[in-house]
Amino acid sequence: MELTAAHLRYLLAIYEVSQTHLDISSRSIAEKLGVTKPSVVRIMNLLMERGMIVKEHYGKIYLTDRGIFVAKAVNAQLKEVLAHFPPVCIELTEEEKMAAALALTSALPERAFSGRYDQLFGSFEPEETTEMEKAQ
Repeated sequence: MELTAAHLRYLLAIYEVSQTHLDISSRSIAEKLGVTKPSVVRIMNLLMERGMIVKEHYGKIYLTDRGIFVAKAVNAQLKEVLAHFPPVCIELTEEEKMAAALALTSALPERAFSGRYDQLFGSFEPEETTEMEKAQ
């Protein structure tokens, strides 16, 4: 499953918050995005599976090197799309333009953002859970 616009929005929110705060919580991400904490937890689990974040036992969230790399690549792509936004027949708000740019960016394959990282450092393979770990 490729990263969706929602996944990218959460990743960018974590990246933005990480620029000013060392400790990031699900609550701070929920507040920034105006969503519920359970929504954040669901997306955080997916981003952890992708090797982009680490979430500690007490809820602190940290971007991994891969997460930072992908967030920067997504952010650069968004800026590029917004800088060359095509004319449309109605006036769009900045929020609408951002949503459209995010939708376009999320339509790109994930390798557009992580491909260079994977070339430099190897591709991310999620660790397989052993039967004993599943039972716990």
